[in-house]
Amino acid sequence: MSKQFGWSGTILKIDLTERRVTKLQTADYSRRFIGGLGIGEKIYWDETSPDTNAFDAENPLIMMTGPLCGTTAPAAPRMVVCGKSPCTYPERFVNASIAGFFPAVLKNAGFDGIVLTGRADRPVYVNISDGACSLHDASRLWGLNNTEARKRLGQELPESAKILSIGTGCENRTRIGNLTGDLGGSASMGFGSVMGSKNLKAIAVNGSGRVAIADPDGVTNVREKLKAMTGQGFHNIYANTVPMPGTEVVRKMHCHGCPQGCWRSLQRRASGLEGIRKCHMGSWYAKWDMKLNGAITDTTFLAADLANDYSLCTDEILFLLLWLEKCLERGILTEKQIELPVARMGSLEFIQQMLEMISKPEGFGSVIAQGAVRASASLGDESAAIVSEFLTSSGRPARTYGPKSFIMSAPVFAVEQRPAITTLHEICHPLTKWALWLKTEGKGSYVSTDVLRNIADRFWGGREAVDFSTLAGKARAAKIIQDRQYAKECLVLCDLVWPMLDDASTGEHVGDPSLESRLLSAVTGRDISEQGLSEIGERVFNLNRAIQLRDGRKGRADDILSETCFVAREEPPADIFDFYNPERLLPGKGDELISCKMKAVDRGQVELLMNEYYELRGWDVDTGLLKKETLEHFDLKDVIDSLGDRAVHKLKSGSNE
Repeated sequence: MSKQFGWSGTILKIDLTERRVTKLQTADYSRRFIGGLGIGEKIYWDETSPDTNAFDAENPLIMMTGPLCGTTAPAAPRMVVCGKSPCTYPERFVNASIAGFFPAVLKNAGFDGIVLTGRADRPVYVNISDGACSLHDASRLWGLNNTEARKRLGQELPESAKILSIGTGCENRTRIGNLTGDLGGSASMGFGSVMGSKNLKAIAVNGSGRVAIADPDGVTNVREKLKAMTGQGFHNIYANTVPMPGTEVVRKMHCHGCPQGCWRSLQRRASGLEGIRKCHMGSWYAKWDMKLNGAITDTTFLAADLANDYSLCTDEILFLLLWLEKCLERGILTEKQIELPVARMGSLEFIQQMLEMISKPEGFGSVIAQGAVRASASLGDESAAIVSEFLTSSGRPARTYGPKSFIMSAPVFAVEQRPAITTLHEICHPLTKWALWLKTEGKGSYVSTDVLRNIADRFWGGREAVDFSTLAGKARAAKIIQDRQYAKECLVLCDLVWPMLDDASTGEHVGDPSLESRLLSAVTGRDISEQGLSEIGERVFNLNRAIQLRDGRKGRADDILSETCFVAREEPPADIFDFYNPERLLPGKGDELISCKMKAVDRGQVELLMNEYYELRGWDVDTGLLKKETLEHFDLKDVIDSLGDRAVHKLKSGSNE
């Protein structure tokens, strides 16, 4: 067999029921799907049926790296985690990701990914080391949270081993459990709970190998260009760590291959408490801490550590708290019903008791262990209406990066089961940099209106994409952004660096969308152009659509926006764009400025936008369903064949009959 650059060459498949380890050949998937999300989708397609539930033993938990992981390629440390999620409502295929060093060490150990099926008859952990894989009893670790479980497991393993683990919040089929890795990393969407349902406590990996690169000089050239482009400009909104009051940054914590760092850092409170923080979600409990104590105290810091120790999603805990607060105010719930000390909301004991309740889960804990969308729905329409004000039906914040600010976000929120934060970031970040330029008269950012238009021309299909006086170019921009981001999730690249939309090193300040394909070509030796990489992203996007349709999505009938999008009202800041730009100004034609503050999305415009979007996608406009020739064009004939009688009728012919 010829040497595989960028790949170790095999994917571990572990049947926990039979305790059987087999290997898949990465090359059987990588030509069409590259890696990461693309290979993960194809394995999910091959391994499941529409009737597979998230907690079924047959539901595969899939972890896939990309070809750049473990190499000198900059900012490529991540691994996709995907499968049917217990967190979405209804259960659907989604993906999360995790960084740190575990993914690179997995490649060094000789494996590009892990597919976990079945259910062990008792708690186990998986140990992977230099081409070998074994299962071990983990009964002594079951019932322990991450800190203690990882400590005990680490005493049995080489110091260089990296560990993925779950806390008690994942052991009893709560729906909101995370996978926890090194450097404070985690993968959300309930995949920690899926791992717990398989009686799998941890995965340890140790590897001494190296991933071969076809053209090391080519990788170095891209890395040097990336460094120059970043410069001292306003490239990365998240590059500079901003700790909460009373907290200082001790040192940055870089993932494997990171050229610049982000908010991930070791931070210390004035009291001496230390912990790793990745982003603003490290202060998710601050609202209630301040309300109870009048200031942000150590409680906020400790609450973040507690949630991570239990392996419970901090986003979901935040949503639950917002919902509970409103239910208590309106008399939908009482303190007796929720079995928590309402007067102490904001205290450490309150949140610890809440996390323990979710982790059991018994009594009211069995309600909140389902996550905010399901929990609210279980208590009736008034309760569900509270959550629908700030979350979509699948649990994504409804306003953050949403259509009320950016109309090109409408197709993203409409067609994706859980709109990918990577896609939403690509829409929001250049517009945020423009807003900062506007508000600081050019002192805080070089992304002027002209630069923004040039970025849109190079990255989003045309300058009109950032003229918010018209719908022109918005559907095309949404499609191009989605295709790029799906390709990025195949590579798998860090969202806080890629794509390089702007450039600090030139007077034009326009970034370079060819860097990702250049990196892929240099690492693998496979000549792939910018357009070729985009087409792979589009293939993976269409496969994702096929998965959603096979698993129950109804096409255009389900491609809808949250009703909150159509309500005109004053609303608090929802994202970084709002914080920099409270008037929510956007560029129009020429020097025109348009405010979207207190404005609703127009239903008629959304219909027109979606019509154009479906046409650009090659989907049936009336139904939003896939066309046979579109799947054939993207080399997905096997997907058509395996849809079978139960779903093949959903495919429209090109005649639109």
